[in-house]
Amino acid sequence: MDFQGRVALRELGADTPLFLVLPDALAREFPMRAELREDAARRRDVLGEFVLRQTFDNLGMTWRGGWRFFTGGHVAFARALQAAREVLTARKVGACLVVAVDSLLSPPTLRQLALSRRLKTEDHPVGFIPGEAGVALLLRPATGRPDASAPSAVILQDVCVLESPEPERADGRDLAACVERVLPPGTPASEEPLLVSDHNGEQRRALEWGSLLQRLRMERPEWRLERSWFPALGFGETGVVSGALGVCVTLRGLQRGYARSRSGVVLSSEDRQAPRAAILLSSSKKEGRS
Repeated sequence: MDFQGRVALRELGADTPLFLVLPDALAREFPMRAELREDAARRRDVLGEFVLRQTFDNLGMTWRGGWRFFTGGHVAFARALQAAREVLTARKVGACLVVAVDSLLSPPTLRQLALSRRLKTEDHPVGFIPGEAGVALLLRPATGRPDASAPSAVILQDVCVLESPEPERADGRDLAACVERVLPPGTPASEEPLLVSDHNGEQRRALEWGSLLQRLRMERPEWRLERSWFPALGFGETGVVSGALGVCVTLRGLQRGYARSRSGVVLSSEDRQAPRAAILLSSSKKEGRS
């Protein structure tokens, strides 16, 4: 576990909660008892407890804090991050650990994706390349006292998860609304954020992305809309981890200056369902690389 090499987990407070994001076991065709197929909440908890038990057994440690599990599609990570942010904002704990794990490379999953024609192939160029990933993020409350000599800190400013009354709507309207909700009012053109999308090459997502840009051009004519990243180009389609990867690449881009912006908005859309989400991150330092 690479995260264990960066953070001493045993030194975290005993009250540190863990928010774990996983795919639905049914969607990934994991073997399971018959009764779990009809009980989504129980299925989520059984898978979550199994994953954590295996993980901490391998690390030779016991997790002292509590945990919560989240399953679903691309928006599941935003929901977990939103829950962690609420806990930190209430000053109930000193830190939160948010973890997301998914893989679309198992034979049953690949077979299912091939049958539904979602994979990118020579005769189907509008599909995606499957991938897998795991992300762990440690969140702490902002101290309000940045150290000028330290690397630029990145602040989680806001998370928006928007439900639409029209589940099949993918015209960019809901994503545009998410962007507007997380940005501070009156954001000047000089503060145009980096946009990081979960667009993976599928036609529906391409249409939604194009519609989003059109709407943003109408609502923010001063924006150039030239700062867009697509993590799936490097990692492939990573399911519930897609939003977490978006946060990671945005965080590093802001810290190291190659985002060419002081803020970034990570966007997530469910495959064929209503929720859309936006996560706003910003650098704590005013200076940046142009």
